[in-house]
Amino acid sequence: MTTTEPLTESEQQALEQMREAQELGSTLKDHAAKIGLDVRQLYELRRRLVRKGAFEAHPRRKARKPRKAGAFIPVRVVPAAPAPSSTSLTCRLVHPSGWVLECDGLPPATWIAAVLTGGAHAAS
Repeated sequence: MTTTEPLTESEQQALEQMREAQELGSTLKDHAAKIGLDVRQLYELRRRLVRKGAFEAHPRRKARKPRKAGAFIPVRVVPAAPAPSSTSLTCRLVHPSGWVLECDGLPPATWIAAVLTGGAHAAS
């Protein structure tokens, strides 16, 4: 990979460290800890090197082996148990002006839209 801008001394050193980490198959975080560098500075230098074109943005990873599918697990779907209507609400509308409208069931969508927009026939 060729660069278009000259590298500073710290960028050149970081580039060498990053290439070494790649050759060892190590992450930058692990490599920085191993050699006693601040990983944040190494990541910042990496970002600058990528921008200058001296380092690949995303190093090529080894292709993963496809995993074998696991065993099929049968699932049984059952209807939800109905909750007593006195203890739970199905619909609650809270208007910015402060009023709250609570319903035991879902009203038609057109009615909700009319109430929220202040339609003339929302009460019917």
